[in-house]
Amino acid sequence: MPPEKSKAQSRAARRVLSIALAGAVAAVGPSCALFDEYDFSEYEAAGAGVDAVESSQDCMLSCVDAGAECGRVPDGCGGTLDCGQCDEGFCGGGGPNRCGAEPCVPVSCEDLRANCGIHSDGCDDSIDCGVCAEPETCGGAGVPRQCGCAPATCAKLDAECGLVGDGCGGELDCGSCSAPFACALLGTPNLCECQPLTCAEQGAQCGVLPDGCGESIECGACAEGETCGGGGANLCGTGECVPLTCEEMDAECGTISNGCGEITECGDCAAPDVCGGEGTPNRCGCRPTTCDAAGRNCGSIPDGCGGELDCGDCDAPETCSGGGEVNVCGCRPATCNSRGAECGLVSDGCGAVLDCGGCDGPERCGTAGTPNVCACVPTTCAAEDAECGSIGDECGGTLSCGSCPSGMACSEGRRCVCRPRTCSEIGAECGNASDRCGGTLNCGGCASGEMCTSNRCVCRPRTCAEAGAQCGSASNDCGGTLSCGSCATGQTCTGNRCVCQPKTCAELGATCGSASDGCGGTLSCGSCATGQTCTGNRCVCDPKTCLDLGVVCGSIDDGCGLSIVCGTCPAGLECTGVPPVCTPPGQL
Repeated sequence: MPPEKSKAQSRAARRVLSIALAGAVAAVGPSCALFDEYDFSEYEAAGAGVDAVESSQDCMLSCVDAGAECGRVPDGCGGTLDCGQCDEGFCGGGGPNRCGAEPCVPVSCEDLRANCGIHSDGCDDSIDCGVCAEPETCGGAGVPRQCGCAPATCAKLDAECGLVGDGCGGELDCGSCSAPFACALLGTPNLCECQPLTCAEQGAQCGVLPDGCGESIECGACAEGETCGGGGANLCGTGECVPLTCEEMDAECGTISNGCGEITECGDCAAPDVCGGEGTPNRCGCRPTTCDAAGRNCGSIPDGCGGELDCGDCDAPETCSGGGEVNVCGCRPATCNSRGAECGLVSDGCGAVLDCGGCDGPERCGTAGTPNVCACVPTTCAAEDAECGSIGDECGGTLSCGSCPSGMACSEGRRCVCRPRTCSEIGAECGNASDRCGGTLNCGGCASGEMCTSNRCVCRPRTCAEAGAQCGSASNDCGGTLSCGSCATGQTCTGNRCVCQPKTCAELGATCGSASDGCGGTLSCGSCATGQTCTGNRCVCDPKTCLDLGVVCGSIDDGCGLSIVCGTCPAGLECTGVPPVCTPPGQL
């Protein structure tokens, strides 16, 4: 997308948003109000233009935020806060919504020159001074507590040309555009726009041409043997092309096509003229501004073309440039400080009334004979019921109210009371102890290994269990000795711990196999001789049978010292030989 198109669309988007916001803020109700020293009307009121949307004030969250001790106060956004009553004196006697000894006379909307908004009455309540009719808002024209509407400007609305509403029922003339741009040409209100020309619209077949909006377009190349401009301006042909000059095209400025596929620069205009300024492309001319387009509403200003514009006069109390901006109606309101006012109501010189608050403590507004100045009457120790210590005299000084007798201390309330002792003073290292004034001191605990006895930390003897001792003698860590007993049968005492004494194979009567040593271990007690088996960790003989020995008759040793009978031979055979066997008689 060409840069100009991107910028134009961006301006168009801002322009639509600006107009929408101007309409929205103009419809908002009363702006935040004056509340004691919190003057919310300082914020730009709704309807004052696009920037007014960004100017707002959160409502008060509490009476503390508002600096109020009593009564009802505006919350700054159309509601009120109830801050209770005074325990003594009058609400407003010490200043707006502050307790004091003297009665308070409330102010009225007329006293405040207020015709809108909710404001403090200077005592204990708030007063509703009404609402404004649209499009006006409270403080909208810059005067606190007064209905008004601050018109938008062409710049705030991003309006580059044409007529547009100012959000206050009026109309702004935002001027005209320089050719080839025209106001709202592409449909976006109050925006200077240009429709780029295509190659076809300019009847061009080749070369580079201006697009009529300050950029260039490429219309292609000619076939071999043809030249651009040979068939006419930016047309392909075999003829010779003679470039056109700025003079021939009656062009004083900007760019033109030379008819031969190239762009010719025709120079710039001498200030204050601009190219197309009077609406004719490539001709120098001056486009005068308007008062609205320049954001000025009073006095005389240059029109940018050698002439002058009369932007009108201001309505009192505003003056031209009075608010600090040249050729803009305004009034620079005084402040309480610039008026030297410490309290009460004074004029701000711009049609509004300043509430400079009340006086602190015993001070009263104007009591010393000077209007709007606080005067102070110092208090006394007796008046403040102070028996001791130092207190402020409420006028910036200090009163010394004496000291207390021995054994007593000066309390926060400046009264002599019993002075509680400390743990250190009564020699207590631990536990709870009397502070000698009816209270109890917590003097903490003892270190590890100590115990609290009569508020003193002493050594605490440890037990056998704490020492990890199961047997024998051990230190109690306090200079004594612990007797921790003896071990069971089969155990020995080693390092104050009972340990198991393992058995031997001999002690167990074991001659073979594996056996427990009685302490969780296993003993290997050897193996048995040939012909023996290990039974119950004892070697025993394993007797043979006739079958084991392959004997079927006669008697034979079983290998364990005993004789076994293996039967008789069948008839006709005799048992003979070693080992005995059945054979025919006389064979062996």
